[in-house]
Formats: sequence, C-alpha cells, structure tokens
Amino acid sequence: MTFEVRDEKAEAMLKEIGELLRSACPKGYGFSLLIFSFGAGGNMFYTSNADREDMIRAMKEFIQKFQAN
Repeated sequence: MTFEVRDEKAEAMLKEIGELLRSACPKGYGFSLLIFSFGAGGNMFYTSNADREDMIRAMKEFIQKFQAN
C-alpha cells in the first residue's frame, strides 16, 4: 500500500525547519519532526536525519514508552 500525499507548502516548511534542526543538533544525535492536520482524514508529514528503518524503530520505542507512562 502506497500513500502519495503531496503538499508543497508542508514540504517547503519541513525542509526549512529540517535544515535548522540539522544545524542545531550535536553530532551523533538524530531528530524527527512530525506535522499533521487535525481532524478525521488529516494528513501527516515528517522529516528526519535518520534512515527510515532507524526512524521506524525509534518511533515504535517512543510509542511503547509513551503508552507505558
């Protein structure tokens, strides 16, 4: 299943913020930024400096820890 939701405004914003985060992060640190629209059927976009597989693993760990607290 593939979802291709393009939003040029969101992509431009993520690129700009992503560049700022990359320059601000200390060496050896990763980041991810999620943006989404509220409501049913909303869209979500993200940017990260990590490989996709590493980001998926980090998100799963975050969800497990967040749900446990």
